[in-house]
Amino acid sequence: MLSVFRLNGLLIAQGDDMTEGLGLTHARWKVIGAIALSNNGLTVPGIARVLGQSRQAVQRITDVMVEDGLLEYHENPKHKRSVLVLLSNQGKEIYNTLREVQDPWAIDATQDIPVEELETALRLIRRLIKKFN
Repeated sequence: MLSVFRLNGLLIAQGDDMTEGLGLTHARWKVIGAIALSNNGLTVPGIARVLGQSRQAVQRITDVMVEDGLLEYHENPKHKRSVLVLLSNQGKEIYNTLREVQDPWAIDATQDIPVEELETALRLIRRLIKKFN
Protein backbone atom coordinates (compact mmCIF):
# COMPACT_ATOMS: atom_id res chain seq x y z
CA MET A 1 0.00 0.00 0.00
CA LEU A 2 2.83 2.40 0.80
CA SER A 3 4.18 1.95 -2.73
CA VAL A 4 0.83 3.07 -4.15
CA PHE A 5 0.82 6.12 -1.87
CA ARG A 6 4.41 6.89 -2.88
CA LEU A 7 3.60 6.62 -6.61
CA ASN A 8 0.53 8.81 -6.17
CA GLY A 9 2.61 11.48 -4.42
CA LEU A 10 5.26 11.38 -7.14
CA LEU A 11 2.67 11.67 -9.91
CA ILE A 12 0.97 14.58 -8.15
CA ALA A 13 4.33 16.36 -7.80
CA GLN A 14 5.10 15.78 -11.49
CA GLY A 15 1.62 17.00 -12.42
CA ASP A 16 2.05 20.15 -10.35
CA ASP A 17 5.40 20.80 -12.06
CA MET A 18 3.80 20.37 -15.50
CA THR A 19 0.83 22.63 -14.76
CA GLU A 20 2.60 25.34 -12.76
CA GLY A 21 3.14 27.55 -15.81
CA LEU A 22 -0.56 27.32 -16.64
CA GLY A 23 -1.66 28.43 -13.19
CA LEU A 24 -3.32 25.07 -12.50
CA THR A 25 -3.12 22.60 -9.67
CA HIS A 26 -3.33 18.85 -10.11
CA ALA A 27 -6.86 19.03 -8.66
CA ARG A 28 -7.98 21.35 -11.45
CA TRP A 29 -6.15 19.21 -14.01
CA LYS A 30 -8.08 16.13 -12.86
CA VAL A 31 -11.42 17.93 -13.20
CA ILE A 32 -10.55 19.27 -16.66
CA GLY A 33 -9.38 15.82 -17.75
CA ALA A 34 -12.48 14.03 -16.47
CA ILE A 35 -14.77 16.46 -18.28
CA ALA A 36 -12.71 16.42 -21.50
CA LEU A 37 -12.74 12.63 -21.66
CA SER A 38 -16.50 12.48 -21.06
CA ASN A 39 -17.26 14.10 -24.46
CA ASN A 40 -20.70 15.37 -23.35
CA GLY A 41 -19.91 16.89 -19.99
CA LEU A 42 -20.55 15.45 -16.55
CA THR A 43 -22.58 16.38 -13.52
CA VAL A 44 -20.74 17.27 -10.32
CA PRO A 45 -21.65 13.86 -8.81
CA GLY A 46 -20.42 12.23 -12.03
CA ILE A 47 -17.06 14.00 -11.78
CA ALA A 48 -16.84 12.98 -8.12
CA ARG A 49 -17.43 9.32 -9.05
CA VAL A 50 -14.79 9.39 -11.80
CA LEU A 51 -12.22 11.00 -9.50
CA GLY A 52 -13.14 9.09 -6.36
CA GLN A 53 -13.76 12.30 -4.43
CA SER A 54 -16.67 13.74 -2.48
CA ARG A 55 -19.38 15.62 -4.32
CA GLN A 56 -18.85 18.58 -2.00
CA ALA A 57 -15.14 18.83 -2.80
CA VAL A 58 -15.84 18.67 -6.53
CA GLN A 59 -18.62 21.26 -6.20
CA ARG A 60 -16.23 23.68 -4.50
CA ILE A 61 -13.57 23.35 -7.19
CA THR A 62 -16.01 23.50 -10.12
CA ASP A 63 -17.59 26.67 -8.71
CA VAL A 64 -14.16 28.33 -8.59
CA MET A 65 -13.27 27.05 -12.05
CA VAL A 66 -16.54 28.46 -13.45
CA GLU A 67 -15.68 31.83 -11.87
CA ASP A 68 -12.21 31.61 -13.46
CA GLY A 69 -13.70 30.93 -16.89
CA LEU A 70 -12.42 27.35 -17.28
CA LEU A 71 -15.79 25.60 -16.94
CA GLU A 72 -19.43 26.35 -17.68
CA TYR A 73 -22.65 25.05 -16.14
CA HIS A 74 -25.38 24.02 -18.58
CA GLU A 75 -28.91 22.72 -18.17
CA ASN A 76 -29.07 18.96 -17.96
CA PRO A 77 -31.97 17.56 -20.01
CA LYS A 78 -31.81 14.32 -17.98
CA HIS A 79 -31.93 15.96 -14.54
CA LYS A 80 -33.22 19.46 -13.83
CA ARG A 81 -31.40 19.91 -10.50
CA SER A 82 -28.03 18.47 -11.51
CA VAL A 83 -26.40 20.71 -14.12
CA LEU A 84 -23.88 19.53 -16.67
CA VAL A 85 -20.34 20.80 -16.28
CA LEU A 86 -18.59 21.51 -19.59
CA LEU A 87 -15.25 22.97 -20.56
CA SER A 88 -15.41 26.59 -21.68
CA ASN A 89 -13.38 27.62 -24.72
CA GLN A 90 -10.61 28.66 -22.33
CA GLY A 91 -10.88 25.29 -20.58
CA LYS A 92 -10.56 23.47 -23.92
CA GLU A 93 -7.45 25.50 -24.76
CA ILE A 94 -5.95 24.66 -21.37
CA TYR A 95 -6.76 20.96 -21.86
CA ASN A 96 -5.05 20.94 -25.26
CA THR A 97 -2.01 22.67 -23.78
CA LEU A 98 -1.95 20.13 -20.94
CA ARG A 99 -1.92 17.31 -23.48
CA GLU A 100 1.00 18.95 -25.30
CA VAL A 101 2.92 18.86 -22.01
CA GLN A 102 1.68 15.56 -20.58
CA ASP A 103 1.88 13.31 -23.63
CA PRO A 104 5.62 13.79 -24.28
CA TRP A 105 6.31 13.50 -20.53
CA ALA A 106 4.38 10.21 -20.33
CA ILE A 107 6.19 8.81 -23.37
CA ASP A 108 9.58 9.82 -22.01
CA ALA A 109 8.83 8.58 -18.48
CA THR A 110 7.78 5.13 -19.70
CA GLN A 111 10.03 4.59 -22.71
CA ASP A 112 12.06 1.88 -20.95
CA ILE A 113 8.95 -0.10 -19.89
CA PRO A 114 7.54 -2.59 -22.42
CA VAL A 115 4.06 -1.68 -23.68
CA GLU A 116 2.75 -5.07 -22.54
CA GLU A 117 3.77 -4.29 -18.95
CA LEU A 118 2.09 -0.89 -19.08
CA GLU A 119 -1.10 -2.45 -20.46
CA THR A 120 -1.04 -5.13 -17.75
CA ALA A 121 -0.54 -2.49 -15.05
CA LEU A 122 -3.44 -0.42 -16.43
CA ARG A 123 -5.73 -3.46 -16.51
CA LEU A 124 -4.81 -4.25 -12.90
CA ILE A 125 -5.41 -0.66 -11.77
CA ARG A 126 -8.82 -0.61 -13.48
CA ARG A 127 -9.71 -3.98 -11.95
CA LEU A 128 -8.77 -2.77 -8.46
CA ILE A 129 -10.76 0.44 -8.92
CA LYS A 130 -13.78 -1.60 -9.96
CA LYS A 131 -13.35 -3.96 -7.00
CA PHE A 132 -13.06 -1.22 -4.38
CA ASN A 133 -15.55 1.18 -5.90
